[in-house]
Amino acid sequence: MKKKKTQKKRTNKLGIINKVYEGFKNRQKIKEKKELKFREEQVKKEQEKIRLKDKEQKLKDEEIKFKEKEQKFKEKEQKLKDEEQTRKDEEIKYKEKEQRLKEKEQKLKEKEQKLKDEEQTRKDEEIKYKEKEQRLKEKEQRQYDKEIKLKDEEQTRKDVDLKIREEEQKRKDQKEQRRKYKEQKLKIQEEQKRKEHEDLKLKEWEGRFDQEQKLQEEEEILKIERLTQKEQEEQRLKDQDEEQLKEDLSSRLETFKVKHTKKN
Repeated sequence: MKKKKTQKKRTNKLGIINKVYEGFKNRQKIKEKKELKFREEQVKKEQEKIRLKDKEQKLKDEEIKFKEKEQKFKEKEQKLKDEEQTRKDEEIKYKEKEQRLKEKEQKLKEKEQKLKDEEQTRKDEEIKYKEKEQRLKEKEQRQYDKEIKLKDEEQTRKDVDLKIREEEQKRKDQKEQRRKYKEQKLKIQEEQKRKEHEDLKLKEWEGRFDQEQKLQEEEEILKIERLTQKEQEEQRLKDQDEEQLKEDLSSRLETFKVKHTKKN
């Protein structure tokens, strides 16, 4: 009987121990589950932090890329402004050069007009010289008529008195010699003047011919320069238009990429 009681006590004691042990094990499992859940939550939190940091870094990178693209766009825009200013400066230079060419052309026209005026002045002087020459011939003719008259009077005096006639003849001969000498001298001078005048006309003609030839050459050079300048300017404008079109297309593509990146 005592053995049964002792055995029953042992059984009860073991049952309590088992219950305590089971309770401990359950509590331990619950604790482990809580710790595991806590660790999982910590891991998730850490992963979320990492994800947020990655997202933040990605946003920063995208912002840096956007700023770089924006900076490139500003640089391109400034380059376009600089090129536009350069083009305006070149247009101003072209207009100034064209103005200088016009002024040069005007000077050539003035020079040509001056040559024409000089030619007209020379013609007027030539007319004056011819008129003067005609007056001289008329004067010579009057002188000649006067001499004829004197000869007639001398012939009449010869009939009156031979001595007077001889003396008069002698004086007449002397006078005639002087006249002939004077006339010969005058003819020589006139011939010399005529020759000098012809030489002067020849030199003036040669000078005018050289000036006209030079003027024609300068005009031809001016035409060639203007034509060459026009062709160069047309080619330059064509190259600028092509470059401008390329820059516009590139700028539009960059703008589209920036907008597309912002949307994403």
